[in-house]
Amino acid sequence: MKKKFFIPLLFAVIPVLLFGQTIENHRWKKLENNTGKKLWYDVSPFDTLRGDRFDVWILEVHTPPLKFPGIEGEVYRSKTLYSVNLTTVRYGIMKIHYYDVKNKEIYSFDYDTPPPPTDAIKYPYPVLENSPVHLIIKELFSGKNGGKN
Repeated sequence: MKKKFFIPLLFAVIPVLLFGQTIENHRWKKLENNTGKKLWYDVSPFDTLRGDRFDVWILEVHTPPLKFPGIEGEVYRSKTLYSVNLTTVRYGIMKIHYYDVKNKEIYSFDYDTPPPPTDAIKYPYPVLENSPVHLIIKELFSGKNGGKN
């Protein structure tokens, strides 16, 4: 009986140990906006939101696809991790992943390695009205997401 449990567990743990990959479990919700952009955000962090800071992934479909110097191919989707400070109403970009038409990652960058030394550097951008981060904050406080009032 122990062998039956141990073998599947071993196959689940080995790739994580060997490659250092973490499994991301996102729960995507469509982000309603007036711009016509196709946006989704991960509602997972809002289940346990405490304090005035949170991180949130935003997934965007790009039509037409984007082109960047130094990135081979066209970018059809991007997934960006934003870090938001509600006290200062500012945010920063922590990570970004770009995907091609087949949803294969073609480029990624981690802006948080090493971590910035101060909050002024971590949260450099103001939250502008009707931006994706602003829309998420509105949803969070309107209670549509089961969030706080």
